Amino acid sequence: MNNGEVVNDFRRRYEGTYVFLKMERTGVETLVKVSRVEDSSTKIGILYLESPEYGALTLNLGSDGHHLKFKYPPVGVFQHGRDAFLFRRRPSRQYRRGICSDNSLMSNVTSPVVGPLSRWSAEEVQDAFDHKVSTPKQAFELLATNKARSVALDNNFSISKSPFETPDYVIWNWQFPVARISEKGMLGKVYEEVFRQDLLNIAQELK
Repeated sequence: MNNGEVVNDFRRRYEGTYVFLKMERTGVETLVKVSRVEDSSTKIGILYLESPEYGALTLNLGSDGHHLKFKYPPVGVFQHGRDAFLFRRRPSRQYRRGICSDNSLMSNVTSPVVGPLSRWSAEEVQDAFDHKVSTPKQAFELLATNKARSVALDNNFSISKSPFETPDYVIWNWQFPVARISEKGMLGKVYEEVFRQDLLNIAQELK
């Protein structure tokens, strides 16, 4: 391929997506967004990157000293700010190599009820990689003190405040409500019996 074809192929795969930039001098990887890919008469191409850590960066495509690394976050439920989010792949659309909504799904767990909160920010993507979860006791403390609206747990479960302004909480598996649980940790209505033992285990940890 000539330079123009290389740049066009790279643009199609990476422009507007998140990847990791590794600087050979430091060996450190940092999350960046490929905001723009430009043609150049003197270089293969020019990359315009955005980094939460370093701000705006401009690099020459194909130059020594750095390279872009592509990898996915762990699939599953994680904590982002005051909300439980989820990340999963769209395996049927892999022509886009960097992380983006074309090949991945990222959303708040409660979006079927409260609507989507994801903005596909760098902070969301980084939190997907960090994949922080809480114990049921920690989740209850965060909800009771209004420090969270929903809290990610292990095994793709989460607990949220009731969207119906009732005093109990809702337990979710991925984006599906599976049970209600009282503020005192008593398991209430179970919507999905297949999860009953998992739900009992969550309630047991609250005692």
